[in-house]
Amino acid sequence: MTLTLPDNRQFSIILIALNGAPVEANQVLPFAYPEDSDQYLITLGLLTVHSG
Repeated sequence: MTLTLPDNRQFSIILIALNGAPVEANQVLPFAYPEDSDQYLITLGLLTVHSG
């Protein structure tokens, strides 16, 4: 998959597991009963790959 940064640089990347999962989501303000509109901090495990 290709990751394009705001300055238009592009990297070939794959998702990798971070402590068991390639994607982690944590509530910014933890609520006992979260709603769809609550904010989350997302961590993605990305690894750049050389295609050549």
